[in-house]
Amino acid sequence: MDVIPAGPMRRRWSAEAKAQIIASSFEPGANIAQIARTHGLLPQQLYAWRHDSIPGKRLTSKKLGFVPAVIEDAGGTGSADGRGDEIVIRTTALAIHVPSGAS
Repeated sequence: MDVIPAGPMRRRWSAEAKAQIIASSFEPGANIAQIARTHGLLPQQLYAWRHDSIPGKRLTSKKLGFVPAVIEDAGGTGSADGRGDEIVIRTTALAIHVPSGAS
């Protein structure tokens, strides 16, 4: 009985091999597509490796926390024209006024 894989096998690269390929891609005048083809990679994969190799660009295992939003009282109870508090959303083409109490 022969077992034939359904698709291409996923290649595993050692850290040393990746480091050499990445280093060659950072050489002045390096052609990323050519380097990728030479090593049987897609250019996208090499770009991802390059991105991941830059310190500070990878997601870290640091605990993410919540940053509270601080809302301060503006000191007033309404606008000077007597319309009450409202939300105004302005764009270059229009302004939307949402009156106090709207849902």
